[in-house]
Amino acid sequence: MIKKITMMLALVALMAAPAFASVQNVKVSGALSTTSVIRKSFDLGAGAGAETAQNLVATTTSVGVAADLTDNVSTTIKLTNEGAWGLQNVAGNSDNNSFYLDAAYVTMKELLYSPLTVTIGRQTLAYGNQFLVGYNAANKNYYTGVATDLAGNGNFDAVKAVLSYDPLTVDLFASKINENSTLGTNDNNDTDLYGINLNYKLDKFSTVVEAYTFVKHDKSAITYPDTKTSNLYVPGLRVSTNPIEGLNVQLEGAYETGTAGITGSLTNKIKAFGAQGKVNYALPVLKDVKPVLSAGYTYLSGDKDLTDSNTRSFDSVYENQNVGRIYDSLFGSSNLSVAEAAFEVTPVQDLTTKLTWYNVNKAQKAAVTSINQPTGGTQAVAANGEKGLGNEVDLDLTYAYTEDVKFGVSAGYFAPGNAFAAVNKDSATQLLSSVSVAF
Repeated sequence: MIKKITMMLALVALMAAPAFASVQNVKVSGALSTTSVIRKSFDLGAGAGAETAQNLVATTTSVGVAADLTDNVSTTIKLTNEGAWGLQNVAGNSDNNSFYLDAAYVTMKELLYSPLTVTIGRQTLAYGNQFLVGYNAANKNYYTGVATDLAGNGNFDAVKAVLSYDPLTVDLFASKINENSTLGTNDNNDTDLYGINLNYKLDKFSTVVEAYTFVKHDKSAITYPDTKTSNLYVPGLRVSTNPIEGLNVQLEGAYETGTAGITGSLTNKIKAFGAQGKVNYALPVLKDVKPVLSAGYTYLSGDKDLTDSNTRSFDSVYENQNVGRIYDSLFGSSNLSVAEAAFEVTPVQDLTTKLTWYNVNKAQKAAVTSINQPTGGTQAVAANGEKGLGNEVDLDLTYAYTEDVKFGVSAGYFAPGNAFAAVNKDSATQLLSSVSVAF
């Protein structure tokens, strides 16, 4: 497959050779965001040298250049630096001084024929609500070892072809997630992601139907030739509709099949399932404060029987949801059952307030042995095999000072549930405050 992609890239480059021409238009853009992070008890009271509190400030700086060339050719380059204040000159944190490649791609419209657009390079891949594809953690570079769950960069090194047949749009892509080639050893141990996404728009109720299949080949952990490759196949469907004014309803489901990498003649079949439903309703009252009610439910399957060779834990692949939520930082995106409800209003012009509640449970009663830590790694915890992971409440305030400047505050409180023993019942809290500028 990789050889085919290489040949296709060479063919595209050959066809695009005459497209090099004078620059018609150049746009310089940038963004600057400074965030204060205050966190406590993200170990839920585990103690014994664990990370229990954080109090830091970090800045993310991005500079981008986009150029329109002749013959429907455009290019985009974006460089980003992410670093915590005071860490730039500390040993082991040299990345805090560096700009890294956030985006670098060329887009060719009407290539070969008018409906086809091809994009090559480091780019965004985001589909639907980003339930499965939206963020590539392999490319993140947030201030190292401090708050990796808040990483801002997550683009994909990919080639993407988009066919526009209004009202149908077809996306096909191939992405290299990890390149693990080393001279003198097996070079067939990479991680690759492929996908096809069909988006069809219906006039009735402004309905959108998306059907997709994503494929992840993970050969990074194999001991060639004894260990089988992990092959994950994920077909899915998403529907979004607006049956009445102000009401949006979305449903999505995905089934995972394939084989997990395992040594020898054993088989480790993947049989997992994930589903999500969302409802948003802009209330037809008090329109001066724009009240919005929303609710949602997410189910990500887990292993019920840990003794068999099959894998039923849902693989979130490269999802991009609930960033900045405490439960997402602690538990990740597998073996979860999450119900949520929110109320949003705009009490004064340019100020949006939102209160959200999450009820978080395990999908299966597999014992919790560790939780993720925002500094990286995991923290061992004491659990009793119950499903209740806890409840979280978040208050988000966003103020648009101007079109270019925004202030934000997010306060979160997580209370552990009955899945944890008494020694791990400390509530986790966080306060994120930010000011961002874009131009």
